[in-house]
Amino acid sequence: CPPPKKEICVPRSFGKLVKTRAGVREAVAVYATRAAEKLRKQRYAAGALRVFIMTNRFRDEPQYTNSTILEVPVPTDCTGELIRFALRGADSIYRDGYRFYKAGVLLTNLVPSSAVQTDLFYKRDFEGTRRLMEALDHINANMGPNTVKYAAAGLAQRWKTKFNHRSPRYTTRWEDLPVALSSRRNNVVCEGVGC
Repeated sequence: CPPPKKEICVPRSFGKLVKTRAGVREAVAVYATRAAEKLRKQRYAAGALRVFIMTNRFRDEPQYTNSTILEVPVPTDCTGELIRFALRGADSIYRDGYRFYKAGVLLTNLVPSSAVQTDLFYKRDFEGTRRLMEALDHINANMGPNTVKYAAAGLAQRWKTKFNHRSPRYTTRWEDLPVALSSRRNNVVCEGVGC
């Protein structure tokens, strides 16, 4: 039985440096979405989240790194709520004049989603939100990732991480499995790729 999780983090480097507030907001919304998916899959709710952005310290240009922590009034696993808090955090730490290299969302204060303690004055339709998230996860699982997504995540995502130099994932993707070919040349059997 694994020990309970303490945090869930989704950090990514951008495929292209981001210079605009809109680009940073879009990236943070995507990362908050991914973190919320992980949260629901593991049946947790987050009580706080940390948003961070940073420039590339290896470039000879102005440097800036910052993060902020936002407390969630009632622990949640709802993507919409987590995006709202993450965007608020991104707006508070964003500064003009920098080219950002990386951003991320870290969910902390995790509690089991079945044991969320609510506030008397907190208005939210917990059952409706749960059904909405189940439907969203079901559609994306069956129709492909990002079939249905929040508008804050954007459409073009020019900053999206590039995976040009990723190693083959033989154990998790059918497309990456090596193909063994067999042919006869001069009565010698040649097996393997390139024969």
